[in-house]
Amino acid sequence: MSSNSKAIGKHKKKYDKWPPQRGFLEAKSNLLSHLPASVVVWVLKNILIKSQYVLKRESTKFFELCIRAYDAKKTRKTDRLLVIALNLLNLNCLDHYANILRDAVNSTLDNPKSRDAISDSVLLATKNLESSRFDGSGWYQLSRGLFCLGFFRAAWVARENSLDLSIAEGSNLGSSATSVSRAVEAHLERFDLDSVRRVLNGNTALQPKTLNSFREALRWLEGKATIDSADEVTKYGVAKVFFYKLVNGKKVVLVGPGSAHGEHGAEIDSADIVARIKYPGREYLLDEKLLGKRCDISQYPGLEPLRELAKVSSYEFFDDLRLIVAGGIDSRSVRNTPVFCEDQDLPIYRTTVTSGLRLLISLIRLSPSSLKIFGFNFYSEREPYNFAMKSFYEQNAWKMGDGYLFGTRAEYPKDEITSSFGAHDPVSNFCFAQNLYKAGLFDIEPYGKSILELTPYQYVERLEEMLGDW
Repeated sequence: MSSNSKAIGKHKKKYDKWPPQRGFLEAKSNLLSHLPASVVVWVLKNILIKSQYVLKRESTKFFELCIRAYDAKKTRKTDRLLVIALNLLNLNCLDHYANILRDAVNSTLDNPKSRDAISDSVLLATKNLESSRFDGSGWYQLSRGLFCLGFFRAAWVARENSLDLSIAEGSNLGSSATSVSRAVEAHLERFDLDSVRRVLNGNTALQPKTLNSFREALRWLEGKATIDSADEVTKYGVAKVFFYKLVNGKKVVLVGPGSAHGEHGAEIDSADIVARIKYPGREYLLDEKLLGKRCDISQYPGLEPLRELAKVSSYEFFDDLRLIVAGGIDSRSVRNTPVFCEDQDLPIYRTTVTSGLRLLISLIRLSPSSLKIFGFNFYSEREPYNFAMKSFYEQNAWKMGDGYLFGTRAEYPKDEITSSFGAHDPVSNFCFAQNLYKAGLFDIEPYGKSILELTPYQYVERLEEMLGDW
């Protein structure tokens, strides 16, 4: 199959800004971007959104927009977006705290070197808020906002209040299924397995699918990997059976997109199966002495651009792979490579699971004889991707559906670091991975091990230290 540069260029133009906003979403975005803060809040609360829960979640979007304006040094826009976010959380009624946050953000714009002292003041102010001020959801959305703003230790305090309240709210007689689920997720994160058993054994509110997901997670943390027999996986289709046969009872390694921290290539390439996150082809791998060159299985969040590219270009790298693991429901093969669609409930506290953790869990489910991971930094480094992967993204991010990343900037944008914490709660993902590690379900190279052996609060401190003065 020969390359078709004209067709590739057409797809690049289509996916450079992905996903697109059209119709009502585009009109809503444009409208909310230009109206005064008080008008935006009124429109959202009285016209567009009726649910208090959804309003709280909407606040995170404005925290993300705020930090992007901050990175562009647009002072007035930064403050306007922050005011909207705080109002959606009803923090406007707490003038003292709201003003501390606004002053903190504006002060660090003027003098980044003051961030350490200002972070201390935000931490103290957050500790002094009454825990009864919000419910579990409110505290959690505040924590996501504080992560976006780069005040990670304060975010930790808000998040701990959210965990405490979620446990209390899910323990009441007659609690809703959602409240019970949040309580179980909180117990799992804190590795309180006795409380998980107690809730699951005495609860009738949870749907069978959710209940099974929690019971599976409980088995993992008890050190019992899910053992799917070939007969059990048959009902999930041909691709799942093939996935099972590739992994079950095999020596498997999983390679993330982070830095190498040592020469691990020989160990990686000697494994029975090598899985990678967002494999971009050998051209964009590090020196094979560092993280090897093989790839049997690759995970991609979505296959929209890649599936179309496979039809028009011989350059693409699908022929290296034995299996593609992807999100979504489209399980059609890409060229001759089978596609397995991940459709699993993961009981992680109030957030979405990162690509790396999702594939790690998929591999654990299939009971390899051993599983070791490399190239995972758990967001603890300023550059989340190694320089080879970054080189791919600088030129071809659109192929992964990630056209917004990197661009032509030499350094990974700091606003991308913190706003990504609005999309994926780093602490939830860290704690879930840490608990799987403590249960003995996978091994990890020394650098990653040093991170997973931190306490959750030490991990948060490391994140704030990593961000530094910016």
